[in-house]
Amino acid sequence: MSRGDGLKFSVFTPSHNPRYLNSAYESLAQQSVSDWEWIVLLNRKTPAWKPPVDDPRVKVDRAPPGAKGVGALKRAACARASGSILVELDHDDRLSRGCLAQLGEAFEDPSVVLAYSDFAQINADGSPNHDRFDPGYGWEYARGTIDGQSYERCRALAPTPHNVGYIWYAPNHVRAFRRDAYEAVGGYDPEVEILDDQDLMSRLYLAGEFRQINRCLYFQRIHADNTQRRQRVNDAIQEETVHYYREFIERLALAWARRNGLRCLRVRTPIWLGEQSDTDDRYEEQLIDPDDPRIDADPDSVALIRGWDVLQRLPQRAAFFNEVYRVLAHAGMILTQTPSTDGRGAFQDPSAVAYYNENSFMYLTQSELSQTIPDLRARLQVSYLATSYPSEGHADRDIAYVEANLLAVKNGPRQGGPLLI
Repeated sequence: MSRGDGLKFSVFTPSHNPRYLNSAYESLAQQSVSDWEWIVLLNRKTPAWKPPVDDPRVKVDRAPPGAKGVGALKRAACARASGSILVELDHDDRLSRGCLAQLGEAFEDPSVVLAYSDFAQINADGSPNHDRFDPGYGWEYARGTIDGQSYERCRALAPTPHNVGYIWYAPNHVRAFRRDAYEAVGGYDPEVEILDDQDLMSRLYLAGEFRQINRCLYFQRIHADNTQRRQRVNDAIQEETVHYYREFIERLALAWARRNGLRCLRVRTPIWLGEQSDTDDRYEEQLIDPDDPRIDADPDSVALIRGWDVLQRLPQRAAFFNEVYRVLAHAGMILTQTPSTDGRGAFQDPSAVAYYNENSFMYLTQSELSQTIPDLRARLQVSYLATSYPSEGHADRDIAYVEANLLAVKNGPRQGGPLLI
């Protein structure tokens, strides 16, 4: 099947300002694939707009009464679409000329539910923008010619659970997804006012494969009116993305394991006051010997290890984390919850032989500090690190828990965030 054959693309664009819609239309009109429609949903107070030429593929409508948040507007736009592939195009951005053709090729694989690409930034006038994200967080750039113009192409990060879990590293534009998958997971949440995309992507990731297209297919316009440049909104994004990460990360990792034929383990020690065993058959349960903390798994065969109320009962810190690293696949994760020395819990239990707080994990992930742990060979990266008071029977006893999710760094694509090893 040639690129795009048998597919109809529904491009959707809610808008509160038609200033750049002509430019967006121009990028659609130049596509090599002509089987598309464009749903433009204008906010109730937005001035009227129509395309610069009469094009029956463009369908301009007004937002329904009561649809105010971005989630509600995108949901309403997608409800008006008739195509099998939904393509998100922000009202101030542009597609590259080969965008729809490349998306069509990606969706020839029936396992793919979402496809995304590299992107480049442009200024308000459409000229190349040369701002860059911090390379210390994994971002790589390449200067290249796209549609006859030289741009700074930002390389998208791989679709691993950690990267999808935070909006900072999740697939940016272009983003496209199968309509049937979108409907199966419930579509955009009409109650969500920010991070509607992270919420939807997290649910889509549970449903199927994400395909990374190694091409620059999207131009993201940078100007003074960008929503994320408003301090209040940006502060809310930084906070909410962590909320979504915590809500979804374990399920994202379990879905990744299922699709890649990897194992998921729940580890415990003989003395164990943590979570009780359950019938969750997504995990295999393993008993760890504190004096010989080996894990019964082949190298690179495990996607996820859950160890709650375990670390404080393992005196051989290096031996255990070396085993964790040995069995985890690249970007595989260990999720831990351990009583912290910031509260009473770390010291009140007579069976505890090791002690942790947030700073303890610096010694596992930072090369200059890891030398203080003899024989440590594991190369680990922090995915999440915070101290909390779990609500079930702990807060009133001043039992603080340090939650540490760590990634295995082997031979594979970069995971977003500071790499300190």
